[in-house]
Amino acid sequence: MKRLLPLLALAACGPAAVSEVPCLALGVPEGQALSTSAPSKVSVLFTAQTCNGAPLTNVSTDQLTLEEDNHPLSAFESHRVLTPRAEASQVNSLLLLDLSGSILESGAFDAMANAASAYIDAVTAEGGQRMALATFDGRADPQVLTPFTADRVALQAGLASLRQRQCNTNRDCPRDVNAGTCAGWRCVDESTDLNGAVLSGLAMLDEANARASGVPYRDSALVLFTDGADQAGRVSSGKALQAVRGNAAHVFTVAFGPEADQQTLGLLGKSGAFQAKDSAQLLTAFDHIADSVRALANRYYQLEYCSPKRGGTHTLTVRLKIPTPLGAQEGTLTRAFDATGFTSGCEL
Repeated sequence: MKRLLPLLALAACGPAAVSEVPCLALGVPEGQALSTSAPSKVSVLFTAQTCNGAPLTNVSTDQLTLEEDNHPLSAFESHRVLTPRAEASQVNSLLLLDLSGSILESGAFDAMANAASAYIDAVTAEGGQRMALATFDGRADPQVLTPFTADRVALQAGLASLRQRQCNTNRDCPRDVNAGTCAGWRCVDESTDLNGAVLSGLAMLDEANARASGVPYRDSALVLFTDGADQAGRVSSGKALQAVRGNAAHVFTVAFGPEADQQTLGLLGKSGAFQAKDSAQLLTAFDHIADSVRALANRYYQLEYCSPKRGGTHTLTVRLKIPTPLGAQEGTLTRAFDATGFTSGCEL
């Protein structure tokens, strides 16, 4: 299959594509801190990703260097264990599909639905994933087909509901003055509230993350498909872009067909922006995004090691170094810890 060309340099380049990015980044999730326990164990939870936000999976201890007070620690003097923590994470993702008149009247619906179906199967096959499915047209609010769930069957049923005939003529759609057009077989507002859908989608993700407050590590992703540009004019492109940049959610966009606003979608898709010209490229785009969304749950790691310090306050530096065709890429994380009361006999 021909590789899809992204609108921009691909930010969400997948778990193995480290060579496509300039650097690595280690971070500490919100609310998490370094901890110590007797007799001398130091523990820190961190995330590993590229500087563009693509999660790094399969990080191993031999790729890590530990330093205390800028002095490297020997693996023989400080036993260490690195444990992936995907089981303690939850990724909330929203698949937001353009269902404006152009999708239904141009024949693009089948390609969109087939790609979305494959995407649902791919993402829900992995643990820690919850997904919602919604559509947008010219109305002020997206239409939620399936709320956030890990149930693949429920998500596929929501997608299948779009194939049910609602109307034959405009006179069949009087119940909603904002969706009074029969475009093919669905009652829609034939306009496109693209920018408004972005804001609504981010708000839905924020609410889902807030409801999952009991989950230690949370991520969110908005996946937006459209074949056009914003026509409704309720929200400016600048405001939508500002919302995307100010939100922690990963945002992916898929532009389908020649009328899509590729420039705007390229900017909105901060985690990955794709242009698909046909059904095959559309499937490839959704497959690539599915890989990236699944990988989000796998970027969390718990590092534990036995410190040789026996008192005082010290600085731990964790260095992750990965060789690539562009040269070794390195990310660092620095945290302070108190070794007061540390003794020998540490076991992990």
